[in-house]
Amino acid sequence: MSQDTATTENQVTLGDILELGIDTQASDLHFGANERIGLRINGKICFVDNIPPLTPEQAEKIIFDLLPNDEQKETLLRTREMDTSFEYTDGTSFRVNVFYKKRNISAVLRRIPREAFTMDNLGVPDAVSSLLSKKQGLILVTGPTGSGKSTTMQSMLEYINQNRVEHILTIEDPIEFLFTSKKYIFSQREVGDDTLSFANALKAALREDPDVVMIGEMRDPETIMAAMNLAETGHLVISTLHTSSAAQTVSRLVNAFPGDQQNQVKSRLADSLVGVVSQRLIPRCDKAGRIAIFELMIINAALRNIIRSGDTGQIANAIQAGRGIGMIKMETYAEELRLRNIVRPEDYMHYFTED
Repeated sequence: MSQDTATTENQVTLGDILELGIDTQASDLHFGANERIGLRINGKICFVDNIPPLTPEQAEKIIFDLLPNDEQKETLLRTREMDTSFEYTDGTSFRVNVFYKKRNISAVLRRIPREAFTMDNLGVPDAVSSLLSKKQGLILVTGPTGSGKSTTMQSMLEYINQNRVEHILTIEDPIEFLFTSKKYIFSQREVGDDTLSFANALKAALREDPDVVMIGEMRDPETIMAAMNLAETGHLVISTLHTSSAAQTVSRLVNAFPGDQQNQVKSRLADSLVGVVSQRLIPRCDKAGRIAIFELMIINAALRNIIRSGDTGQIANAIQAGRGIGMIKMETYAEELRLRNIVRPEDYMHYFTED
């Protein structure tokens, strides 16, 4: 990949790299000591040909420019890795991970789109809006890293923001999208700056009078248990998980706990879970870019029984049987896009043959 930016080895700056990412609409930017700059564009990494590999001194200076204060720099040098966020001068936000490999500093930046997507823009199944009208329960947005979960969750929160008059509390690491209160009161808390941990913030959440709680990611049994507690006590809870399907999501949540606790977890999950939105991004064939394909599981009596029994192999059949209330399998969603000449079978069929 070649760019026209007039940049030499001695002149390259953080701004040069960020502008390359913004101009090419890259989703991710990779750079570090002794490495070429890589941009992930439409799911594929392309290297920038006209900028030589960064020297260790260049890489450290550029990456330290991402860290706003000496405290963060000291933390990085001590822990050898850290997550943070960065806003460029044009308003573009990035999720940042800085780390060391072979004693050299490196960074990966995820570009956060500035435009506020709606669920309609993204193609989120229509029935998700009915889940967002619920007063309590747990909604999960799942998919592999880089599948667009954060953007989908942002669109869901924006839908609530425009349609309900309540208090939404978010717990994020780091904050990605900045929301403007419309009908809602937004309280966005960032782990590290506003709270010491997800667990601490979730314990405090009950005293902060939220109606909706968004948890950036359910990373451990303590966070999962806290999310279920909130869902059971009259709150709508929205979170993400790195799983590829509704069935895998249920299995992952249950298996996060020791064997002697799993029956209790199955029962609580059956009662608290209201829906799972799973997604992947695949290339479009009608124009440049990628598009999400979705699976939607809406919990009904049949699925509650399946979750309690642990027979997750029956979830796909239950989703198929639930088409009348808006459920859809991912393969069906992809096929509907194919019939509209938006995607090609060769770009999605391997996801389903693996199952």
